[in-house]
Amino acid sequence: MEIVGYTRDFVGDTTGADADALRDAGASRVYRDSGADATARPELEKCLRALQPGDVLLVTSAARLSPSVSHFTSTSVTLADRGIRIRSIAEPALSTGPGTVDDAVEVIRALEGLRRRLRSLETKQGMQVAADAGRRPGRPTVMTEERIAMAVELRRLDRSYTHIARVLGVSTSAVQRALSEAPRG
Repeated sequence: MEIVGYTRDFVGDTTGADADALRDAGASRVYRDSGADATARPELEKCLRALQPGDVLLVTSAARLSPSVSHFTSTSVTLADRGIRIRSIAEPALSTGPGTVDDAVEVIRALEGLRRRLRSLETKQGMQVAADAGRRPGRPTVMTEERIAMAVELRRLDRSYTHIARVLGVSTSAVQRALSEAPRG
């Protein structure tokens, strides 16, 4: 029996600390996929091919192994059919094989936690892609350059934020936010 570790990068972090944690937990080999692309994971493919019956696939979190709950469950079943166990350090309820959690509620809670964690990671990745492309995530602002210029001019005439908002057809908070971010002149 061999304990083999696997990890992958997430947006905003690398696998260095994860690889150390896997070695500390007993992994004799650690496969690491870098880059946040959940679809291209050549090291995971190598890792899965290298596993033999009786081996244990060790991960710090199921989210490091799988980009979705369905991928995790299908991978778990496929490995179990090959006689390979999974051990998750962060989610013991998702570990397979002898000596693991028997309480179905704990397993369901762990799967729900995995689903939430993966959703959060997808959101962060999407925000990073948008930022890399020069876009701000979220709703587009109602305050165009023209509206900001008009708001600045009306404010110079000592008009209230509420008055400016009515004139421009936007909310008062949109005017305040835009003016607080506008360059002072």
